[in-house]
Amino acid sequence: MTLSALILIAGIFGSPSPDDPENPRVLIAQRTDQDISIDGYLSEADWQTAAFASDFLQSEPREGQAPSQRTEVRMLYGNNSIYIGAKMFDTEPDKIWRTLGRRDSFNKADWFFVSIDGYLNRKEAFTFAVNAAGVQLDGITTRELNSSWNAVWDSAVRMTADGWVVEMRIPYSMLRFSEAREQSWGINFQRVIPRTSETLEWALVRRTEREGGVVAKYGELQGLEQLAPRRNLQFTPYTVSRVMTEEGAPGEVNAFTDADFGADLKIGLSSNMTLDVAINPDFGQVDSDPAQLNLSAFETFNRERRPFFVEGSSTYNFSLGTGSSLFYTRRIGSTDAIIGATKLSGRTDGGLSFGVISAATGARFNPNRYYGATRIRQDVGKYSSFGGIVTLYNRNLPGDGLTSVTGGVDWDMRLDNNTYKISGYASLSDRRFREQSSLSARGYAASTELERIRGDWTYGITFTGIDDTFDPNDAGRLRQNNFLRISSNLAHQFNGGKAAGPFQRASARVWTFSSRTWSEGIYRGTGGFLGGNIVTQSFQNMDASIFGDYLFGGYDVNETRGLGAWAAPREFRIRTSFKTDSRRQWTLKPKIAYTFTELGGTELGLDLKGDWDVSTRLSMSASVGVKRENNMTAWASNESISDSDGQFLIGETSTSPSDLGANDFRELNISPNLAGILAEVPFFEDTDTYYVSVFGERDTRVLDFTLRSNITFSPTLSLEIYAQLFTAQGRYNDFSVLTDPDNLVPIDNYPKRRDFTSTSFQTNTVFRWEYRPGSTLFVVWTHARVENFSVDPFDQTTNIGFGGGTFSQVPNAFGIFPENVFLIKLNYTFLR
Repeated sequence: MTLSALILIAGIFGSPSPDDPENPRVLIAQRTDQDISIDGYLSEADWQTAAFASDFLQSEPREGQAPSQRTEVRMLYGNNSIYIGAKMFDTEPDKIWRTLGRRDSFNKADWFFVSIDGYLNRKEAFTFAVNAAGVQLDGITTRELNSSWNAVWDSAVRMTADGWVVEMRIPYSMLRFSEAREQSWGINFQRVIPRTSETLEWALVRRTEREGGVVAKYGELQGLEQLAPRRNLQFTPYTVSRVMTEEGAPGEVNAFTDADFGADLKIGLSSNMTLDVAINPDFGQVDSDPAQLNLSAFETFNRERRPFFVEGSSTYNFSLGTGSSLFYTRRIGSTDAIIGATKLSGRTDGGLSFGVISAATGARFNPNRYYGATRIRQDVGKYSSFGGIVTLYNRNLPGDGLTSVTGGVDWDMRLDNNTYKISGYASLSDRRFREQSSLSARGYAASTELERIRGDWTYGITFTGIDDTFDPNDAGRLRQNNFLRISSNLAHQFNGGKAAGPFQRASARVWTFSSRTWSEGIYRGTGGFLGGNIVTQSFQNMDASIFGDYLFGGYDVNETRGLGAWAAPREFRIRTSFKTDSRRQWTLKPKIAYTFTELGGTELGLDLKGDWDVSTRLSMSASVGVKRENNMTAWASNESISDSDGQFLIGETSTSPSDLGANDFRELNISPNLAGILAEVPFFEDTDTYYVSVFGERDTRVLDFTLRSNITFSPTLSLEIYAQLFTAQGRYNDFSVLTDPDNLVPIDNYPKRRDFTSTSFQTNTVFRWEYRPGSTLFVVWTHARVENFSVDPFDQTTNIGFGGGTFSQVPNAFGIFPENVFLIKLNYTFLR
């Protein structure tokens, strides 16, 4: 019997069940010396003798059941590339969805995915996908797919009388794997059939297993021997030209032009180590950040969109929980242009992965800020790992020098075959000001978590402590410090995540937390969350949740922006959403959120999102949201109030007394009992001035309308249009002074106003042509009309039009003078 026949028999009969959690499925790859033509025909002789993967099972909607259509996948490997040939049989081939879309856009179409874990570390995989219209998608899969990573590879699609065929060639230089003579890789295949809402998997990853890691349950690709890839070398220079217009003198337009150039370089130092260099990078084709209203005490963190920093970003992630991290790449370039950046990443055969990133920014190629991070992680056994990170930020400005260093270690230990997890971190931050040494500080943070992550029931408990001087925000992101918190969670997938009665699946989750301040032990409150999700047999999705905070009292130590604690009112938030049948070419998702507090404040939010595949070339999505807040007790400002021989004065600007001179105050003619109100309030430092927090009853109105349209002429030629209209207005009434943490005392005839409006209309139009693999022409038009207005605090006459309602500001948006940027960017990738 020939070797090819043995391989074929092993492929058909030798693989364990796709639903066997302890014995991963196995596919034998066959070596080829043929010149494989990527045309979708699979006509070469080696395709006929290669073992194939079949017996897919449904992952969605009916987990574990047989699929409606058959799939066969074969794999070959040659001297420089690995090849995938997939046959997607279909009993109704005329109903296959062949929807065009922009590259890396997972649209509503028939898709085929292959995910490759070259290190067999069961934590991360490179994913490559093609839909029935030939659109490519690639990315990195951990618990979910991140399509920010891009590779250069070939694919072809062919429609047949019994379905469709995909043929792929992936150069070894696009993958990461060891240099061992004989290798096994993690592998999985996935097929998406939108008209039946089916997702099929070769190695089934059950819902009850996904918390432990999707890649951990992949099958194995065996039979790989003597792989000798060429090193990956990509050089991508770019040139860009811009025309910018903005308002000059009233009624006049100022126009500016400029041109620039730069380059990206990617060098594969080995099969498991890559160096990336960006010189004078430009990201003009990237969408603008959406406008939003933030009235909280915390910074807004926007999503990273720039390709250089998005690609491989998981390598440098060191999570501090609740969206915080020791390294946040949006800091880079936030104040000055990026001069250059480098990344070195890889993995040793011993399971040590590492990444080093550095960047310099400054105006006119004069660097004054430096950012860096070094991250390592060591695999332990099949599922566990531990690691560490060091970040650096250095600022060299006249009279403003700062060196900020953070470091940390983290661990993720898995027990009982990936059923239980013990994870956590310990970290420190050290900030050293060169001119103002009194501001220098060192802080600490630590957390540990014990969880059950596998099964119908999952649960866990977390202990976290962050002191009041821990501050990684020079290079990282942290919303708040100064707390000790204990939290717990419990989740259940009913009927093991399988169908029952009218539901395809149903789940519920409970989360509770309680905390105190680190520095003084102030009780910060106890809260909880209860939520559930169901998917009906008619493919409709419903969510509902209720959240409560300060259930037994407690203090908010951040609302006053540095002036101590405030006894926050109990707060409850109810949310529900519904999504229509996912099998249709259009879907609607309405959402309602209602918040109320024990002090009488309310907030109502209504959102509606729609997606529509108008044709195979045109897709549209739109969302509209309105929000109305009434009588919400909230911080308005911190004010300096001086007592001058019985006459009270208030600072013209809302700042501390140390920043005000004797002529920076105005007479304060308000309620005669002010002396009594402030009697128990201490003076600010060694002055005769009070520094107090002023609260008000806040009303706001917000409108957010977003539209996105994609016109795809071919898999490599597309036009994307994005537009957002955003308006917000707010006012404060019924002011009061926080005399101590438990008392807000009303004051009559308060002279300052805090009314504001924010109006924005932004569009981004991007024409994209990938004229050869890895090389792209962008033509971009960015249009922005933005105006933020705050009433003069002492102006009692200006009307912001609040009574006009949520939509009253919409006409104003189109009267704002626009700023335009017209950009042409061309890059060309040289491959070796």
